[in-house]
Amino acid sequence: MKAKEKILVVDDDPNLRKTLSDILSIKGYATQAAANGSEAIAAADRETFALALVDLMLPDLSGLEVMARIKANSPLTEAIILTGHASMDTAIEATSRGAFSYLLKPYQMDELLQKIRHAVERKQAQEEILRLASFPRLLPSPVIELDPAGEVTYLNPAAERLFPDLAALAMTHPLLHGSAALFAALQQHRLSGEMVHEVSIDGATYELHISYVQEVGLIRIYVLVITQRKQAEEEIHLLATTDSLTGLINRREFTTILSREVERAKRYGVPMSLLMYDLDFFKRVNDTYGHDVGDQVLQEVTRLVRQNTRAADVLARWGGEEFMVLMPESGLPAAREAAEKLRLAIAGHPFDRIGQLTVSFGATEFAVRDDLNSLLKRVDDALYRAKAQGRNRVETLSGQDAAE
Repeated sequence: MKAKEKILVVDDDPNLRKTLSDILSIKGYATQAAANGSEAIAAADRETFALALVDLMLPDLSGLEVMARIKANSPLTEAIILTGHASMDTAIEATSRGAFSYLLKPYQMDELLQKIRHAVERKQAQEEILRLASFPRLLPSPVIELDPAGEVTYLNPAAERLFPDLAALAMTHPLLHGSAALFAALQQHRLSGEMVHEVSIDGATYELHISYVQEVGLIRIYVLVITQRKQAEEEIHLLATTDSLTGLINRREFTTILSREVERAKRYGVPMSLLMYDLDFFKRVNDTYGHDVGDQVLQEVTRLVRQNTRAADVLARWGGEEFMVLMPESGLPAAREAAEKLRLAIAGHPFDRIGQLTVSFGATEFAVRDDLNSLLKRVDDALYRAKAQGRNRVETLSGQDAAE
């Protein structure tokens, strides 16, 4: 059974701490409460949290300082700042220092829960990216891991084939000979990033990308023949930016692309629209037919969407059964028409085993005052409206709708 995501609730109001903790427990999260900054930091030292909900005004430390201390210890932990004294400067400072978002008290519980869900999903996506990027067996190039004493602890299949005697010879092997000083420097100074070192063996030149993996206390080496570098970089990039099930770009890469398109729309005044869609009652599919069938359904829906969108549109898996379509050079009428076309294509398609399936769509367009967060929130709100009004429908929200 998958472990519950843990959320740390930091607030000096005992009633609010209890209320938030109880609601989050009902929603399926594991919670821990702290009455002040010191308690929160101590809790984060003992265990890792997916998210910290931090009041800006705590009796001993500022919420921003508490967030910084928590993220210094656990960089992937997301944070949402809760405040009754928010200003634009506060919001800018909170996000610039690493907060996922901020919320002004008194807040709507639905809005808070939505932000919590998105923050936890972002943390999960970052973990998946790191897991894939650091999983040596997936890579075609040799990968070597050594403990602090210089003993080889792991060789991936490519390393075993190319250097069959490496495990036995360890630091005396020609590939590693002379690298001891680099290893010592990496470990002693806990350096992030990597050092690059070239070694020539029997006329072949190898490029060693050496890094210290602090979490597990080992040295990891990616070995590239120079001619292999470009291919390996492309493969690593693909693993880090693509959803492995559907082949669509993942949430992190989509957010990067969307940020660029928002800036382009602002600078040049070109239209841009965004669709967000969610498979209706998809949990029933997984519960009734199993996750293998559910995965096949996601792949089939992706195929249908690819067939019914333009080459210029950018498709992404946002998380779970939620997906995004970025439509450059398109206003809201075109976005609604595209979403309706997709909705009909999916609703009319016979899926193996499960029969029919429907999808709900939210659609919005870029407005001049938008930033990335406001655009994402509005399309999420439009999708929520579609699901609240019966599912299997398209709902649109313009920037004017949101303002009203």
